[in-house]
Order: sequence, then structure tokens, then C-alpha cells
Amino acid sequence: MGLEVNVGGVWKAVSAIEVNIAGVWKTVSNIETNIAGVWKSAYAALSALFNTNGDSNIRVGATCYVGLQINSNGTEYEYTSTGGTTSIGTWLNGGTTSEVWVEMVLVSGTWNSIDAGTGRLATTTTRSWRASRTSLGIKTVQANFKFWDAATGGNLLDETGTITFLAEYA
Repeated sequence: MGLEVNVGGVWKAVSAIEVNIAGVWKTVSNIETNIAGVWKSAYAALSALFNTNGDSNIRVGATCYVGLQINSNGTEYEYTSTGGTTSIGTWLNGGTTSEVWVEMVLVSGTWNSIDAGTGRLATTTTRSWRASRTSLGIKTVQANFKFWDAATGGNLLDETGTITFLAEYA
């Protein structure tokens, strides 16, 4: 969702709305209006934020899983040790998934199951990176993740430092 203003007969996109609170300018991420007793978003700035800070799973006597999933509904999940997922929050804080691309940059290790494609991936499709350990020991994968507002070029919305994922079969 975008906001435009007409300046001299030309419509221009508003990249940010700011308000001055006690002498400090702060960016507004969402404006809501009450329609028939229901609050509805009238403006949402495009905003994406990773919740994950890594994951460490252990499983005794069975395959252990670890990883990250970015759901197309704006929810972020981590893999449980049994291969299921658990929600860790909302990654899309404003805008729509059609406006956001995610990029995974592998630092070390290997994923056992990785989302198809390279570079920036549209978030209109659920994206997933998962590693597993099938014998005694630990599998480590390190990666950086970035959210962008364009398939190429564009603006970086959020990025992680190097995140470590550990799957331990004990």
C-alpha cells in the first residue's frame, strides 16, 4: 500500500511520514482510521523485520532439524527439532508481501533443504531453509538474511548479522 500526494499536478509517492514528538522527528509506520467501529489501516509504510537470532535444536536418537521459514502471510517460523515449525513472530510490519524480497547469503555449512532459486526471492511465496543431522554430532549452518523492497537494486529494509543454526543428534 502506498501513499501519494499531488504536488503541482504531479502525483508523487511519499516515502515516509514523520511526526514531531517532544522535538524529535519519528517515522510513522501505520495510520489507522475508525470505520463503523472497526479500526482499518489507512496507510502502512513498507516495513520488514527479522525475529530470528538463530536456533539450536537437540534430539536424542532421531534426526534433528533446524532452520527458518518466511511465510507468505507475513509470519516467521523456526523449525523444531522434529521438523515441524513454530511461529516466532511477524516479519512483515507494514505493506504487502508483493513489495518484499528476501535474500539468504550462506556464510558456512550447507542446508539440507533450501528454497529453490538464488539471490532475492519474492515473499509472495513461502520461503524455507532447513538443515538436519541424521547421525551423532552437530550440524552447523551460518547465514545472513536481508529483506529488500525490490527484486534488484532498491532499498534494504532489514538485515541480520551472521545467524547460527545448530542441529544436534545425540
